[in-house]
Amino acid sequence: MKKIISIILILSSVLQLSAQELEFFTTYSGSDYNKFQSNYGYGFGYNHYIKSNNKFGFTFQHSFCNSNYSEIYSSLIDGISTYIKKVEPENQRIVIKMNYAFKIVNYPKSSLYIGPEIGINYFLIKEQIHRLENENLNAGDYQSQYSRNNKIGMGFLIEFELKEIISKRISISLSTHPEITSFDKCGLDGVYSKCLIGWLNFNFGIKYNLKNK
Repeated sequence: MKKIISIILILSSVLQLSAQELEFFTTYSGSDYNKFQSNYGYGFGYNHYIKSNNKFGFTFQHSFCNSNYSEIYSSLIDGISTYIKKVEPENQRIVIKMNYAFKIVNYPKSSLYIGPEIGINYFLIKEQIHRLENENLNAGDYQSQYSRNNKIGMGFLIEFELKEIISKRISISLSTHPEITSFDKCGLDGVYSKCLIGWLNFNFGIKYNLKNK
């Protein structure tokens, strides 16, 4: 977490001198992993425009997942016992992304961008678990808490921007961000966990242009 804060402070101090655009956004995302099946959160970013067409950006995103889920699986020891887990998660995802977007549609009041992005992910897992074995309570209630750090994610963005809302310097944007991130090591025996997670993120953002276009 200290590394994340240091990176943010360094980027803020450097980019504020030359950044052309600041952005704040809310985000909602779904994934194919039950620990992060439905997420909501917030983020902010910096964008640098290149010859008023393409742009290069950094974003910080913090998301939360509190959607309960259940798991049913067989014992890895005897292959007979059946376990049922009812989970109450308070999981979090923190990600720092870098992207490069091409302006493929440009009108006086709107634009459409598309481009690749890459990120470093930090997953904070905190779950209250109620476990049943063969329909009888076994092991009772317990809490699982751990983290997965420095996990790489890759994807792309599609963003629609509507310019000059309220004032010439304020714009709004709608974007979608399909991506894949790593989570656990692949091929581990006895682990009910995913090595790769697929995501679909939706962002709604408000942008402030620091320079008159």
